[in-house]
Amino acid sequence: ASCLMAFHGAQAPDIDIEDYLMRISKYYLCTDSCLVLGLIYVDRLLAKRPDFEVCNLNVHRLIATSIMCAAKFHDDTSWANSYYGKVVGITTCELNWLEKEFLHLVRWSLHVPLDEYNEYAGRVLAGAQSSGMS
Repeated sequence: ASCLMAFHGAQAPDIDIEDYLMRISKYYLCTDSCLVLGLIYVDRLLAKRPDFEVCNLNVHRLIATSIMCAAKFHDDTSWANSYYGKVVGITTCELNWLEKEFLHLVRWSLHVPLDEYNEYAGRVLAGAQSSGMS
């Protein structure tokens, strides 16, 4: 359970999740694919650990870490954790720990088959279109 608690903050950040995702999308300097992969990784974590409940105290750290792992695994260029930490307001030390815990929780399962990626990408696009974001 301590791995799961790593993602819980003492209080929810002031920034809402939509603005947080926009910030990550702009400043992580990763491909759009990493945003979809980050979602897949979170779903994998939840499938492996059904006792983990996503809430306003952990969703920001969870998303920041999952997309960072996606960028490091998928993209040709990635950045130091100190850079990612500055983008999302997490210290380098804490982000290093979150990355280690996240990879442990998903059992280092970062490869995503193309059909699984396409299914998620389609759902994300459909969701964006229905909310008028595309």
